[in-house]
Amino acid sequence: MKDIILGASHITDLSGLDHILFLIALAASFDLTKLGRMALLATAFTLGHSITLLLANLDVVRSFIVYIEFLIPLTIVITAALQISGVSLVTSSKFAKKSIYIFTMLFGLIHGLGFSSFYRISTSGDSNFIIPLLKFNLGIEIGQLLILLVTLSLFSLGRSFGIHERSQQLVVGGATFSLALVMVIENWPI
Repeated sequence: MKDIILGASHITDLSGLDHILFLIALAASFDLTKLGRMALLATAFTLGHSITLLLANLDVVRSFIVYIEFLIPLTIVITAALQISGVSLVTSSKFAKKSIYIFTMLFGLIHGLGFSSFYRISTSGDSNFIIPLLKFNLGIEIGQLLILLVTLSLFSLGRSFGIHERSQQLVVGGATFSLALVMVIENWPI
């Protein structure tokens, strides 16, 4: 149970605002009617995150934290820029709809690198890390779904007041872009 709670708290912790911002930027053109698709995108993110943690636990990958702390907000900037540019993850072409899952998984790999050192240290010496890793990732999924339920509920509320998808994309994309850009500048590798 502690691994599930650790995973959920990892994704919902406000000191790790990057995960929340990424999910909000990713959801900028969605509402509750698209919860299923958004949940699949979140799962693609978790899959990438999980692969990184697995490889880190096996000591296959090690990250240079200074570059990862820069790349994580950069993934948010890119995601938000797509939203600002008008790429609709809801109504785009089949290629765009499918490729966004791949990009989301790749961005999950990068975000996982930011947590991999801590996770490797917290599980070091434990040869049976697969079950705790699965529980941790279940916690991440639960945390992401909670964030998405709140976010998409707010977006649906906005839609009920007449806010159109494009306006939502611009406002949410612009806000997440601005916040993430500050994080990119603050973490610029010197």
